[in-house]
Amino acid sequence: MRKLLLLLTLVLFWLFTVDAQEGERLKVIAGVRVNPFVMYDFDGNKTEITRIHTELGAMFNNKTYLSVGYTPFANAIYNFNEYWFVGFDKKIPVSWVLAEEYMIDEKKFILQTGPNFKLGNVGNAFVFLFTPVDDINWGLKVGVFIPLNVVLHKE
Repeated sequence: MRKLLLLLTLVLFWLFTVDAQEGERLKVIAGVRVNPFVMYDFDGNKTEITRIHTELGAMFNNKTYLSVGYTPFANAIYNFNEYWFVGFDKKIPVSWVLAEEYMIDEKKFILQTGPNFKLGNVGNAFVFLFTPVDDINWGLKVGVFIPLNVVLHKE
């Protein structure tokens, strides 16, 4: 089930990419993300968290971003899939994210989705719904990504 969900996610984002004609065709990016956020569950509990992630990703046609990463503190690997439906030529670019995370120590698979807003060159703000896959229990994450990136390749 998990592998099928991951494969379906990658196929759907690839299909969005195929028709895009604007901007650079490919940009390969590596870096670190500082990720402060507030996590809410729907019982009224709130937790403030800051995570650091390493990531390797590819941006296709300035529309689709696919990446894999690792979060050391949570000992988690993740797949981050993003489609920019309001482009970088607009004042506030907006994307939709679908991400999967596997927490190795807890043997827990998390699914999250929601909008992501580009904040100039400083980073991104996001609002994500998330849930463990094995026990649906929705929560809300609100926060920012502050990227420290290097472009490895572009064409």
